[in-house]
Amino acid sequence: MNRTAKILGVLMALMLVMPMCLMAEKKEKKAKEPKEKKEYVWQMPAKMSGDADFDNYLRTCDTIYNRITTYRDSVTFYSVKNIQFVDKDGNPVKNAAGQDSIITAVVDKDNNIRGTGEALLQYMEMTNAGLGILNDMLSITVETASATAALALNPLMALSYGKYIKAGPKILQMGGSTVKGLLKEIKTQRNAIRAYKKNYTESGVLIDPSIDPATIEDGVFADLETIQKAEDVVGRELADALAKNASIGDIPDGEDVDIDSL
Repeated sequence: MNRTAKILGVLMALMLVMPMCLMAEKKEKKAKEPKEKKEYVWQMPAKMSGDADFDNYLRTCDTIYNRITTYRDSVTFYSVKNIQFVDKDGNPVKNAAGQDSIITAVVDKDNNIRGTGEALLQYMEMTNAGLGILNDMLSITVETASATAALALNPLMALSYGKYIKAGPKILQMGGSTVKGLLKEIKTQRNAIRAYKKNYTESGVLIDPSIDPATIEDGVFADLETIQKAEDVVGRELADALAKNASIGDIPDGEDVDIDSL
């Protein structure tokens, strides 16, 4: 009887303790898993406030936000990859020496071959556009101050438009993070494309066959991904890339931008 009572006591204790343990475990799990930050989304109010200073602030927020998102969505990401030729049945094509036919080329995110001129031109254009956005974003600070003063003078307007006063700082934060992040990415790409242009022909062959690609620019091409493409497709894409390069011409190196100092 005593033994039965003891067992029942233990079971009751477990029933009391287990929910508490589960709750503690759940809280600990939540604490360890930081919430994913959602990107700020700006939306222009359906109707303007009628106050000149506040409406100018709204238009500034709208213009800068759209410039940031357009900038972000317009970038084309390039990389350097090895391309193995395959026949219509997907079998590797051999060269005269009996080895797999492979070239090294600049490709976009969809693995379409692109010219070095396109990639370097994008770096120049995206850098100029990004620096322009960062510079113009400073106007939001001034406009936010004016808008805040306008709300203070018109409490009724503040009831309907007060929430928009937080938009300026959020767009500044979003813009700084987005633009600087992309500037760093395209600068890294630019360095790889420059190294490619210096060491490879636009047809994807090493200018100096004696060089080990893994030793170029501190190993920038040490671990390239290899993809497969039909030989005729490679020929068409290379021809298109060469034609675009010819139309673009030489791209000046320009000055390196210290992104961290912006």
